[in-house]
Amino acid sequence: MEHFLRNLTEDIVVSQLDEMINRLDCCKCDKCRLDIASYALNRLPAKYIATTQGELMSKISIIDNDFRMRVATEITKGAAIVKKNPRHAAVPGSPLPYPIPDLLKTE
Repeated sequence: MEHFLRNLTEDIVVSQLDEMINRLDCCKCDKCRLDIASYALNRLPAKYIATTQGELMSKISIIDNDFRMRVATEITKGAAIVKKNPRHAAVPGSPLPYPIPDLLKTE
């Protein structure tokens, strides 16, 4: 059986975000979901393991409730920040919510 390196924190953040997304008052598009997950992951410690695919789910279950609460807190903070600063246009064809660098402008 082949072993691989895996960051359990990433799996937990993605799983909890999936569970929480409908309760968060924010956009649910892929770009916003990834930004929320990135925000949380950059503020949480990595928990790397060497595992096989079959072992992965059992290892996720050993993460304690305190860590899961930290994950939920960071996801909630991330959702609030992404909601205020989305990196996508709210309506197709509307201006981007962030400035385009002068380098990219054409005259």
